[in-house]
Amino acid sequence: MTDSGQLLRAYADHGDEAAFRELVTRYANLVYSVAFRRTGGEAPLAQEVVQSVFTDLALRADALHGDTLGGWLHRHTCFLAATARRGEQRRRVREQIAAEMNALNDSPEAAWRQLAPVLDEAVNQLGATDRHAVVLRFYEGCDLRAVGRALGTSEDGAQKRVRRALEKLRAFLVRRGVSLSVATLASLLAGRQSVVRPWAWPRAWPGPRWPPPRAGASSSPFSKLWPRPISKPASLAPCC
Repeated sequence: MTDSGQLLRAYADHGDEAAFRELVTRYANLVYSVAFRRTGGEAPLAQEVVQSVFTDLALRADALHGDTLGGWLHRHTCFLAATARRGEQRRRVREQIAAEMNALNDSPEAAWRQLAPVLDEAVNQLGATDRHAVVLRFYEGCDLRAVGRALGTSEDGAQKRVRRALEKLRAFLVRRGVSLSVATLASLLAGRQSVVRPWAWPRAWPGPRWPPPRAGASSSPFSKLWPRPISKPASLAPCC
């Protein structure tokens, strides 16, 4: 048995804290170096990982073999560091969403002014199905059930499709310098996509302006296609 193995057994069998402190001293640099690299060089997060690794070592001392302690510490550090980094990334995303939503509530006009100039260009970059989903959901105001019917899928499938489309849309916007979370993007699209037209629909629309009849003809050949003025449609609301 190696010296490290003897120290581990002394702690596991007799609770020898001096032996455990010696193990920590020996392996602290190894564990911290791995944790520092695996957390992307974030020292505070790496320190938390080191504490967790040695806490687990103390709890699992009975089941470990001292001869392979270095390998176990390396592997366990990698695992805990990856877990900690994912947790930190999720925390930052939550904070970003919260900050964006607060900014949106405080100044929605500013967020929309940032998004509006590049929005339609971004939508045009989507694939046909994703673009159709976004247009149905946010441009035409359809609910998810109607979007699902149009796409030939379920309401849940439509929700997933719209979510993926928004993620792709967000990725394009980030490249254009517009950084918004998916939740904030959806909120802006849902609340500010439609712009009220500055003109009123006429009570009766005479139809398109066809070319005048040729000399000697009684009427334009197009007049049969549109023989009389049409009235204003009963509703311009989306069918969905």
